[in-house]
Amino acid sequence: MKKIITAVILVVLIVATFSMLLSAPSVKAATSEAKVVSYTWYEAPADTVIAGYIDDLVAVGEIQNVGSNVIGYVDIRGTAYNSTGHVLNSASGTAYGNNLLPDQKAPFYLDFNPQDSVTQDNTYVSSVTNVTVFVSYVNNATVTPYSGLSIVGPNAIDSGGTYSVTGTVQNTGDETVGNVFVVTTFYNTSGTVVSMNYSEDFLSTSFAPGASAPFTATPTDNSAQLSSEIANYSTLIQSSPIATSATPTPSASPSPTATLSAQPTQSPAPSSSGLIYAAVGAIVVVVVVLAALLLLRMRHKNAQFEPPPPPPPPPPP
Repeated sequence: MKKIITAVILVVLIVATFSMLLSAPSVKAATSEAKVVSYTWYEAPADTVIAGYIDDLVAVGEIQNVGSNVIGYVDIRGTAYNSTGHVLNSASGTAYGNNLLPDQKAPFYLDFNPQDSVTQDNTYVSSVTNVTVFVSYVNNATVTPYSGLSIVGPNAIDSGGTYSVTGTVQNTGDETVGNVFVVTTFYNTSGTVVSMNYSEDFLSTSFAPGASAPFTATPTDNSAQLSSEIANYSTLIQSSPIATSATPTPSASPSPTATLSAQPTQSPAPSSSGLIYAAVGAIVVVVVVLAALLLLRMRHKNAQFEPPPPPPPPPPP
């Protein structure tokens, strides 16, 4: 009896441990592998093309891979406070860069939704005195980034109050890659990020060796005041391996301009929930079977030790 109870308890513990091990993300990395380098916050101007509403609180900045591994993607979270330290709103997003090598950087753009604020509109923005931004999740890379892409002749021009970067992406390697686009980060004189852009159109969905494609990038939420603050920029080329059985699906809706209109989504590694459910289900069946055997054994023992019925009374004289 005691042995069966011990076995049942052991199986239950195995189920719990096995479930926790399987449910833990196998590609999650420490958030310390990425850090926020710099950021700026402001109210979205009237010509905004990414913020949901005019006058939305926006935080734009840059993260860096400070670890020794390739990072798949990085999630960012921001919080807005008033002068007394009370939380007024929060926002989350993903950096515009996949498969970042050690020391590589990628920009981010956080749009604080007014419906999520304490006032449920943008009247809270005037009370914001501080915005903090931090890395909330880091995912390890599942592929090695292609190193055969380079930019030829990047030039910065300020025409009519609009700061723009133009250049040509070339495939100098020996592989064909897809979904090629360029991410641009803009800095002020102190090196702080003030804006960003990514070529929302894929420059090519099948970029063969020797191929080239031009691009133009202008600051998101562009304005004459913002362009006047820009003193420098950096570029990051992104691409995806060519799938052998299906064409890769773009993570954002392309348009003919290099202006950012929607934040690209990053897809984590495929989930193993199906395997988890199957494995746990199998062990649960084992537990049920052991419990049934235990019940049958107890009934059998009770039947063995049940006292015999009393003898019939003697016949009357």
